[in-house]
Amino acid sequence: MRKTLIALSAATLAACSTELEVNAPYEENTVVYSLLNMRDSIHFVKINKAFLGEGNALDYAMIPDSNEYRDEDISKAMIYRVANGVRVDSFPLRDTLVDVRESGIFYHPQQKLYYFQENNVYLLPQSVVPVYLQQENDYELDLVVRGRQVRATAPIVNDFSISPVLQAPQTDINLIAANGGFGSYEVRWNSSRDGKRYEVSYRFNYSEVRGTDTLHKAITTRIGNRVTANSQNSEALSLVIDGGLFFGGIANAVPFDPSVDKRIFTGLDILFYVANDDFHTFLTLSEPVSGIIEERPAFSNVDNAFGVFASRYDKSVLGKRLSDASLNYLINSSEMANRRFCSAFNVGPPYGCN
Repeated sequence: MRKTLIALSAATLAACSTELEVNAPYEENTVVYSLLNMRDSIHFVKINKAFLGEGNALDYAMIPDSNEYRDEDISKAMIYRVANGVRVDSFPLRDTLVDVRESGIFYHPQQKLYYFQENNVYLLPQSVVPVYLQQENDYELDLVVRGRQVRATAPIVNDFSISPVLQAPQTDINLIAANGGFGSYEVRWNSSRDGKRYEVSYRFNYSEVRGTDTLHKAITTRIGNRVTANSQNSEALSLVIDGGLFFGGIANAVPFDPSVDKRIFTGLDILFYVANDDFHTFLTLSEPVSGIIEERPAFSNVDNAFGVFASRYDKSVLGKRLSDASLNYLINSSEMANRRFCSAFNVGPPYGCN
């Protein structure tokens, strides 16, 4: 039996070709990426094609024709606003060239994008801030690319409520405990419909003064994220700003510089970034692998194409003040020594800049 197996193996190897075909036969693949945000007045859609050829793929990536369609290749490019399954409005996608693409693997600085703009302006409930998409409706992408129909639908992330205490102008953010040690501040909000993942950051704003020159600067730090159990229900969510990490981050980001006359603290902003269900799934599958299993399934919510057609939303609370105890640590503590901070919100000593 052993001799028979050896003979069969030898015959099989002798019959095999020594040439390895790396490239499969070419297959047309459309790639679509778009993130709708109702705060934006203009909404972009990126439509490309996957490419394959003999030789170095990096060389092909630097040629626009390798992954951009010609005008005649796309015979239909529309966005529809959909209410209860019925198309109630339509917007043609128009192409444009942008020239701010950073250098990298693909051609630059120009690239072709498609965009649409809704004619209506909406007001959110209990808000004077206008938005440019209807949060109660869905938006449908409908393309015909070289005779093949490409479709996707995205619900719009709704506005959400932030804790009234955080939004109240008379309340300060305190990061020092009663015993003089570091404390924490809880950022609270309620999720809303189609908001699945909430990323929260804070931005520490200050101005650096050297003689007659003033330079405005900011330090943005991610606090963390929260994911709702069900994006169709309202859920109470919160994250905590840790006082020790807050002041330690500022101390590391702002070096001692004897040429600086003073640094004027001008406010703390709380920034919220929200992703809908599909965008959350895409972000989750794109995160670094931390376990044993390294394979990740490919994700696409676009029919007859690859990519993501989804929505996001951003909201912020701007210009929050720090409490007196927090200002005292920022200005007078040994950790912040020689940073020369003062507060734009105070007049005169001990915390004012005058």
